Amino acid sequence: MKTITLAHYTMKDIEPAPWVETWENLMKFGSRMAPKLIPLGFKLKLRKVILDELTQDNLMTANMVTIECEEAGTPETPIENLLMLELDFTPCSECKTPGGQEFPCRTFTSFSGDICQALPEEFFMEATLRVAFKSQHECGCHCGDCDSCASGCGDEEAGVRTDGCGEEGHHHDHGDKD
Repeated sequence: MKTITLAHYTMKDIEPAPWVETWENLMKFGSRMAPKLIPLGFKLKLRKVILDELTQDNLMTANMVTIECEEAGTPETPIENLLMLELDFTPCSECKTPGGQEFPCRTFTSFSGDICQALPEEFFMEATLRVAFKSQHECGCHCGDCDSCASGCGDEEAGVRTDGCGEEGHHHDHGDKD
């Protein structure tokens, strides 16, 4: 079984509402999604990473969520990179150091166009599904018919393999789709 790990980065002694909401959204997502991933051969693991040192870099990292699945060749990657989301930093009255100094909060635009500082469950769902499907559909794509791969390993018009792994018109039987 492959393990997909979602990690949420926070700072010691700082708990602004957007960070708390991101973690709560991640926990809700995990409780709903983990049982559904097991039949696909994935275990979902959630991890909270608390950064100790109060630095500008750590403050900019806080409230970041990463995804990782070493067995599927996905190193730890911020989900905004995987999903090609634009990262911004905006003022947030909630984001204050223990000394009371305000700092900007990580901000994204949701798929529906809303600006959000707390990451919504839809981001976690999209990132997890991309990693899981990428793992199951790499060439050898394990999809049963290489023409149907979205990864481009078959020539859709002619039904011909174009990746050099066989003769023209030759298809590999990759067995079960699970």
